[in-house]
Formats: sequence, C-alpha cells, structure tokens
Amino acid sequence: MRRRLNLRRSIKRLLLFTNIGAALALFISVFSHLIDPNTLLWPAFLGLSFLPILLVNVVFILFWLFAKPKLGFIGLISIALCWSGVRKHLVLWPSLSENNPSDVSIMTFNVRLFDLYNWGGNKETRNDIFRYLDEKNPDILCFQEFFNTNDPAYFNTLDTMVQFLSAEKVHDHYTAVLHYGKSKFGIATLSRFPIIYRGHVPLDTAANNVAIFTDLKVNGDTIRVFNIHLASVYISGIENDLSKHIETNDQDGQIRDIELMTKKLSGGFKRRAKQSQVIRRYIEASPHPVIVCGDLNDTPGSYAYAHLSEGLIDAFVAQGFGAGSTYIGLFPGLRIDFMLLDPSLSLTSFSTERVALSDHRPLISTLHQE
Repeated sequence: MRRRLNLRRSIKRLLLFTNIGAALALFISVFSHLIDPNTLLWPAFLGLSFLPILLVNVVFILFWLFAKPKLGFIGLISIALCWSGVRKHLVLWPSLSENNPSDVSIMTFNVRLFDLYNWGGNKETRNDIFRYLDEKNPDILCFQEFFNTNDPAYFNTLDTMVQFLSAEKVHDHYTAVLHYGKSKFGIATLSRFPIIYRGHVPLDTAANNVAIFTDLKVNGDTIRVFNIHLASVYISGIENDLSKHIETNDQDGQIRDIELMTKKLSGGFKRRAKQSQVIRRYIEASPHPVIVCGDLNDTPGSYAYAHLSEGLIDAFVAQGFGAGSTYIGLFPGLRIDFMLLDPSLSLTSFSTERVALSDHRPLISTLHQE
C-alpha cells in the first residue's frame, strides 16, 4: 500500500514539474518573436510550436480539474499571461462580415507554379486553379511561386488569365529564367485598377525569395500593395521521407530526417528575419497606405511576422475564425500566408479558402472604399 502511495506521489510530482515546464515553454513561445534568430536561435522553434504547446497546457488543465483542481490554475494563469499569443493564432469568436458590391476584393495565393510538375498527381490542377480564379475574379491578385512561359510545350499563364480576369494590369518579377528565357519563375501582382508605380525590394534571391510593391489608383486613392515570398526551407521532400520512415518504423531514417529538417528550419528562421528587416524599411517609407500580402513561410509566433505586422492589421485576426491554417502538408495547421492592412483601410470580410489546389490555401479580403 505504501509503495502505491509513493508511486502515485512520484507520478503527480513528475506531472507537476512537466506542467510547470509546459507553462514556461508557452511563455517563451509567446515572446520569442522579440528575439532575432540571428542573435539567439532556439526560441524560434518554440514560437513555431506555439499551438502544440498550448494544447499540452489545456490538457493539463483538464487533468488537474479531476485530479487536483487547485493545480489547474498553473495552466489557466499561463494561458491568461500568454493571451496575446493565443489571439494571433486562434480566433475564437467569428466577426460579422458586411460585404458590399462596391467593395474592393484582394486575393493572395501561392500557386506552386500552377502544379507545373504535377506534384498533386492531377493533370487538371492548373485548369482547376484557372476555374477557381475565374469564379472569384478578385480586383487585386498577389501570386507567389508564379510561373509563366512562352514555350509552347508548357502554358502561358499570364496570357490565359488576363482573358478571363478583370485584373488585367500586371506587375511581375522573376528570380529564375530557364529555357533560353522562355520559362520564368517568380512573383506577380495583377490588378483591375491602374498601376502607377512598380517597385522591387532587393532580397537575397538564392532561394527564389522576392518582394515587390505596386502602387494602385483605387477609386481616387493610392494604395501600395506589397507582394512578398520569404525564404523557403524546402522541407517537403524531407517530410515525405519522414512519413515513409515512420510507416516502415525506420528509426535511424527518422533521426536523419529530423536533423536535416532542424538544420533547414534554423537557416530559414535567420534568413527570414533579415529579409523582414529589409521589407520593413520599405513599408515605413511608403507615402501611401499599405497592404502586405504573401507567403512568409513563418507563423504568427515568429520574429519575421512580428516585424512585418507591427502597426498593421492582420486580416485573419480581425475577420477570420479558427486556426486559419494555410499550409497543406505533412504538418498541417500552420498559418504561414498573410494579409496585413494599414489601419486606415476598412476591412469588411476575410476568408481562408477551403480549396486544395496547391500546398497553400488562398486568402481573400474585401475592403470598403468610400
């Protein structure tokens, strides 16, 4: 009997210390965005893991509710202190949308080269994307991982889209040109409104990272739209390998995959931090209200997101609901695509589109213009 009591006490003590550790991890995770990964790296990994850490704390609250209710306050207090982080990741109460036919619609979408290499195993994906864009027909579109070519063996995306989209003014920028100049890979902003200026933010393009800004004349006002794609880590292949090694119970393979993934994530955190600092200077120098769209390849708990979103409204936080996951991959649930708005702009609706036409979901917002 005494042994059982001692064992129970030891288990409760272990759970208590684990709960305290989870609460501390949540606290560091929430404030990790204040630390430049180039100065101190490991907090960035906790920032990336905010939602799982939050879930662990919630599980502990439920456990202590039945085992020892007083200890449930550890989790409750930690979540209360970290509520600012919860609000960036989870929207628990939906906002009312007030769409008006005269509102300006804007979409951001990483199209993954329009499935050029048939990653999804569906040869109709490109046409499905075109049909989806034709249906939504937004006034402004920001594409990342954009592909265009004059090679008849492939397809000319621009020529095709401007035939059925209202947004037929184009600002594109390419970081890779192949096939003797025929095939181009980069980023593109399309607009129904007149483009009065095109600009480029110089970034390290070693991994096809790019940022452009486009001044649009929207109903008499000028708005500067940033279209950005921050450093990718190219872990989709590693994700596939890890999935296979988990299925075959290859533990050595799993360890190698995790080590390589950690290395790539580390480099990505550092590069995106530097890129966000460069883009931030351009945002602050803008003489016009800004809209920042794009694939950050980072979550709301990251240094890059905090740096870019400072003073701006996150459209998902303002008008979204749930977790707003935009990445479709082995590790779903990540919100890495964003739409950030100048406070002077009137946001009327926001949607994370539930379509699986790429490894990213498109985002759509509407703005009210007087």
